[in-house]
Amino acid sequence: MDLTIENERENPLLGRKELVVKVTHDSGTPKLSEVRDKLSALKGFKMDSFVIRSIMTGYGKQNSTAKIFVYDNPETLMKVEQKHILKRNGLIVEEEES
Repeated sequence: MDLTIENERENPLLGRKELVVKVTHDSGTPKLSEVRDKLSALKGFKMDSFVIRSIMTGYGKQNSTAKIFVYDNPETLMKVEQKHILKRNGLIVEEEES
């Protein structure tokens, strides 16, 4: 899996960078956790300071487009991002009701 940053935009109002990343892969769309690990290793982002908003893959294609938001600090990320995005990225764990 290869990652290439296609667009980078600064959003000072929310204290984040908004990245559009091209993900090239051999088989199906990679898991969110795989992309997070690879991006953290390549760019040195802390795991608690960025979220992957979406990964879009065209039918039959071997590349995807991911929208990634990198925050200046984790507190802002937890305040701004929606709960389901935080769960999807593994930043919060919801307890099951008995």
